[in-house]
Amino acid sequence: MNNAVRFRVSVRALADFCLSEGDLVSGFRVTPSALEGREIHGLAQQKRGANYRAEVPVEWLWQQRDFDLIVSGRLDGVWPGGVEEIKSCRVPPDELPESTRALNRLQVQLYAGLWALQNDAIETWTVRLSYIHSQTQQEWTDDETHSRDELVDQLMAALARYDAWLQRLLAHRKQRDAALNTLQFPYPTMRTVQRQMAETVYKAQATHRQTLIEAPTGTGKTLAALFPALKALGEGHHQGVYYLTMKTTGQPLVLETVEQLQLADGQLNCVNLHAKERLCLSPDTPCDGALCPYANDYFGKRQRLRERLFARNRWDAVTLAELGEAEHICPYYLSQDWALWADLVIGDVNYLYDTTAVQPYLLKEIDNKVAVLIDESHNLIDRGRAMYSAEFNGETLEALFKTAPEGIRKALQPVRKALRKIQPETPGLSDQPPDVLVQALRTWLQESARLLREAAFWEPPPQWQRLIFDAARFNRIHELAEPRDFCWRYTPGTPAERRVETLCLNPARLLREKHQLVNSVAAFSATLAPWHYSQSMTGLAEAVPLSLASPFQPEQFQVTLVTDVSTRFRDRQQLPAQVVPLIQAFREQTPGNALVFFSSYRQLADCEARLATDPGVIAQRRETTLLERLALLDRLRTERGLMVLAPLGGVLGEGVDLPGDALTGVLVVGPGLPQVNDLNDRIRRALDAEGQPGFDFAYRFPGLHKVLQAAGRCVRNESDRGDIWLLDDRFADYHASGWLPPHWTVRSARRDELLKTVKPE
Repeated sequence: MNNAVRFRVSVRALADFCLSEGDLVSGFRVTPSALEGREIHGLAQQKRGANYRAEVPVEWLWQQRDFDLIVSGRLDGVWPGGVEEIKSCRVPPDELPESTRALNRLQVQLYAGLWALQNDAIETWTVRLSYIHSQTQQEWTDDETHSRDELVDQLMAALARYDAWLQRLLAHRKQRDAALNTLQFPYPTMRTVQRQMAETVYKAQATHRQTLIEAPTGTGKTLAALFPALKALGEGHHQGVYYLTMKTTGQPLVLETVEQLQLADGQLNCVNLHAKERLCLSPDTPCDGALCPYANDYFGKRQRLRERLFARNRWDAVTLAELGEAEHICPYYLSQDWALWADLVIGDVNYLYDTTAVQPYLLKEIDNKVAVLIDESHNLIDRGRAMYSAEFNGETLEALFKTAPEGIRKALQPVRKALRKIQPETPGLSDQPPDVLVQALRTWLQESARLLREAAFWEPPPQWQRLIFDAARFNRIHELAEPRDFCWRYTPGTPAERRVETLCLNPARLLREKHQLVNSVAAFSATLAPWHYSQSMTGLAEAVPLSLASPFQPEQFQVTLVTDVSTRFRDRQQLPAQVVPLIQAFREQTPGNALVFFSSYRQLADCEARLATDPGVIAQRRETTLLERLALLDRLRTERGLMVLAPLGGVLGEGVDLPGDALTGVLVVGPGLPQVNDLNDRIRRALDAEGQPGFDFAYRFPGLHKVLQAAGRCVRNESDRGDIWLLDDRFADYHASGWLPPHWTVRSARRDELLKTVKPE
């Protein structure tokens, strides 16, 4: 057997690859969840006859000169002379898209071919495709009779088609690996800390481990992560790289870094994933081949265009849209399909970690082992909580109910009753899950396609799709929720005001499960200390930690802790009088521009009122638009003497690069602790129950990370110098506990001492 290169593919993925005709029909996925599917399969298999064997593994080796291919799967059921594939569904089979039925039929035929290869004494086979309604358990059975030769020939044809693709893929990878093995670092020298980070990323990927790296501003994290990942790719330690960001604004930098490596076209294919709204070429039509020209014959077009992936290095939003227009194919779904085979995928963290993400499971189907790089990974905690939380509200439900036909209103009544029934007398958090609502939503989802078909002359409003999406997500999160790290918030009121939220308190368990689906994980950020917090909450408790020294000199960071000012809630009335003079003193000694960060908008507004007469003071408000933020950044880069008031954790507190005089000072008012409320306190108690320091994890450390991120805006290169003032007596304890960066030059000062620098009016 040839051990040099080995590919694996599931029967399901092989069938999907070979699907060469049919329209794309997206939107609501009519198949039940994985949990429902397992239950339905088990019930059906128990009803079969005595000669029936369930869940039978099957595998076969396709051996070639240059590689081995193992095709494998698990048969739902076999009996002498017969093979069955069971598909659970929420609608009758004739309401499924034609492409879905064709895929299912091809899958069971390929399974039958594999099984027939191992049972050559049987010449005639019954090939059964069974659909089972997840709610009613009604079965639809479709039997076909095929000879052994027919089934084996079809399997061989599918494998030959896949073989041709693997030959092409292997040729590309050989060319790619040769280029990557000679790849040079794009600068004459590599900083010491950059080299340390690159070596750690490489070792983690070569040994299929996880690593968590704290790399201060100025390390050059993007290149220090991407360069070793591509070198490891060229040496065969993984088959692809996923570079994940927390914000789309961070993705252009990754693309620019790829350009710096100066690889020739076709040597490295990079796919930049974007939201559907960004890439959709026909936003006014549903994703249905009968209505959208870009979804029409999608699978045939995909088959013809597959090799175009290798034509260039960069498939970003512009190039994907250009290809979509030229070939009349959906660029969003094409980018998702291409990502499975790409050398480098750049996208938001949700493409691998959200509950709706299909990439990790599709990658598993073709055994494509990828290395994952996670930028700004301190945000993975909050993003994890958001990705694993869901809400169902009465506003969308009632808006749809008012305009829907009688049949749909009747079907919505059980959902309305369930939403009313689960509501307590007073709003608040609860440990009781909304099981009654989940069951009502499940039933409604199962009926939704039939209801829409029966209302042939009714044009569904946007609330229809919104309700389907919300209901499906709510039920999916419900299946993941365990009381130890979830709770529920109920909001009673009028029918439109009623709401229930499934809230993730600790995302570590679900994040850890996602980490385990890939080959290796390298997560990095400028703010990860304290380590026990970041490792525990990101699901990377087993990761190898690395804390890098700053590439800058301590004298570049002049940090002053103002230790006799309290920004606690109980002292809020005195806050403006205490803080505004310090802000004025700070501005007078700041030669360029300055940023002043507050722990809340209330603090910001109270202090802004006393600075309103100063034309150089600009306040960022909740309602500030994206264009206004961009205009503000442009002013900071082109003007001097400005002071911007902003909230901690906002857009100016992370990912903003203002070198030189564009930013020479940062003042932070308060330690940025999250608001004390029922939810944060529930997070604290849940973490306490897990044996973690709940207050630190729920309040103190999240605030600390916001402060350190904001302060990190100040010094961006070797020539920058910046003053950083931290106003609150608690910062002295942070310094004593070793939570402030070791490369800072820190002094403590009292308020009166600093105010002596203010020039008298």
